[in-house]
Amino acid sequence: MAGGNWEKQNKELSGAYTNFETNDLVVQGLDSKGAVVIPIMLDWGVTGVFSKVTPNTKFKELFGKDLKDLKPIREAFKGTGNVIVYNLNGKGDEATATSGTFVVKAVHGGSDGNKIVVTVAHGLNGDATVRTFFDGERVDSQIVSSTTELIANPYVVFNGELPAGDATLTLSKGATVSATNDSYATFATALDTQIFKTIAIGTDDDSIKLLLSLKVKQWREEEGKNVTIITNDYNAADHEGTVSIKNGVYIGGELISAKDAVYWYGAAYANASTNSLTYTEYPGATDVERLSSHDVIKAKRDGHVVFIYDEGADGLDRVVVESDINTFRSFTPKKNQDFRKGTIVRQMDIMGNNVKHIYSRYFIGKVKNHADGRNLFKGAIMKDVLDILVKQEAIEPYNPNDITIEQGDLKDAVLVSAGVKFVDAMEKLYMTILCK
Repeated sequence: MAGGNWEKQNKELSGAYTNFETNDLVVQGLDSKGAVVIPIMLDWGVTGVFSKVTPNTKFKELFGKDLKDLKPIREAFKGTGNVIVYNLNGKGDEATATSGTFVVKAVHGGSDGNKIVVTVAHGLNGDATVRTFFDGERVDSQIVSSTTELIANPYVVFNGELPAGDATLTLSKGATVSATNDSYATFATALDTQIFKTIAIGTDDDSIKLLLSLKVKQWREEEGKNVTIITNDYNAADHEGTVSIKNGVYIGGELISAKDAVYWYGAAYANASTNSLTYTEYPGATDVERLSSHDVIKAKRDGHVVFIYDEGADGLDRVVVESDINTFRSFTPKKNQDFRKGTIVRQMDIMGNNVKHIYSRYFIGKVKNHADGRNLFKGAIMKDVLDILVKQEAIEPYNPNDITIEQGDLKDAVLVSAGVKFVDAMEKLYMTILCK
């Protein structure tokens, strides 16, 4: 009996012709969630390197401070566990200390190396206990009979012969090389190699905001890299890829200023998919830098995200995001108010990311640019992108006839037009009560 695979139903011989194919293109994971990148200035740790961190990271060992003292990272973890940190400062000088020929040197450059103390205590049996302290906390202890047995720890390296007697070595001359505007330019260039969704940066320097917002605009419009920058009090970008935070919140007696609140919002944005952040609660916030209703309206019109105090009738008050928006305000017939809504922009990004993924993985160089090949691509767009977004209630049910696909101006070009309607979240209630 004849058999094998088939492409068209045109076989001459009787038999069973069977194709085995994957049921989908495995794109469901591309739901637009991603990492938040946080550039900060540290006096300890590697520089110019992207470090993925989790709540279980040994922060003092890596960055010279406990998590509670690293406010940007601490606030980001309230929004996502997918956090990448970049130390903007230069390498700096390593702190050192000597006793005779015994030399102790900090692993990293930076002024926090001056917080290291190493003690040597000789025992009666000829052994020596060598302890390392960082900022008053013991971080390493070793019992050895000679320097050759000493093992470098995450804070210091050892050289030379142990002191003949007990000794305390306080490291000094560690120095930080502070970040400059060129450091931010290097950071922006290095981001080309990273996979992330948002950059969160709080600063008073508008030149840094301009640099990174222009970089985001370039990524989105020229490279198809759909990322967003979240910063404070900066609506000059007037672009859907830039989000501006206007005011701060209080957590008990601690003020989380707008410059600090960008890290939670940047993380929450990175972790959001088709959901809206409007009226999302700032975790742990007990109050907000209050703005009048007039100022809230003005800030929103100007393209700022505002935190407000939401008094609940149930007695449970919250600090929430008034509206999930970005800085885009220059509306045109081709680019309307939809482009300033965070949830719609994220839904657009999902669609763009998934279509790009399907096309690059399964069609470029693999499928002929004829009617059958283009119809195959149309089917993939419908089944593996649009139908999923309909199920997620990100777009309205669509008419397949509103999706056209044809050859472009060149033989290797494909021209697609798809009419879809994105869904926003409920935000405004207009109600009339008729009293009888």
